[in-house]
Amino acid sequence: MPHTSDTERATPRFDAHDLPRDGRDYPDDIQLQTRRMRLRGFGFRHTLDLLQLGREERVTRTLLDDPVATLDDAMGLVVWANTLYRTRPGLGLWHTSDRNGRFLGLFSLTPSDGDAIAIGVRLLPSAWGRGYALEGGAALCTHAFATLGLARVIAQCAPDNHPVPPLLLRLGFSEIAPGEHFGGAARRFRLRREDWHGVRARRRSRVTSDAPRD
Repeated sequence: MPHTSDTERATPRFDAHDLPRDGRDYPDDIQLQTRRMRLRGFGFRHTLDLLQLGREERVTRTLLDDPVATLDDAMGLVVWANTLYRTRPGLGLWHTSDRNGRFLGLFSLTPSDGDAIAIGVRLLPSAWGRGYALEGGAALCTHAFATLGLARVIAQCAPDNHPVPPLLLRLGFSEIAPGEHFGGAARRFRLRREDWHGVRARRRSRVTSDAPRD
């Protein structure tokens, strides 16, 4: 299922504090986990996984941002992720695997427009249709509200990314005014802390809309 959130389109600038010391890789400790998944910090050891995800056309065709297409892209994303762990504890994007260590994709909570925090998921096609996006999305919402104390989170997707809105609806998101992301049209959604009550039962319904307000 394609990603619903931000990564960096432009290559970020880094300094020595952002790089691993003594030529070693970043740690890949488990930072979040669900019943079936383990979410770890990204290291350079994961660059081939990122390239696999970035070169999967079924994943990239509905992205709002640029795919991870080169080794430099993958390494830059690893450094940016670790910079985020250091400067914004609790936020990040995480290498996600199943209980057997099989790579599934990534989940993220990243800074977006203004002070907004955006939730995202990008999974390999082999992981689609198995409930991983919903399971991980629920874990990120709990982390955002119960652990980080955020007042709200947002999500964004391309207008033709049809699987995303029903998923967000089940998490309690409401659709707000559309916007632009990296120069392209984007559907935008928001979930407030007081509206988070866990995963909703599946039902036939359209995503509700409301006027954007803070």
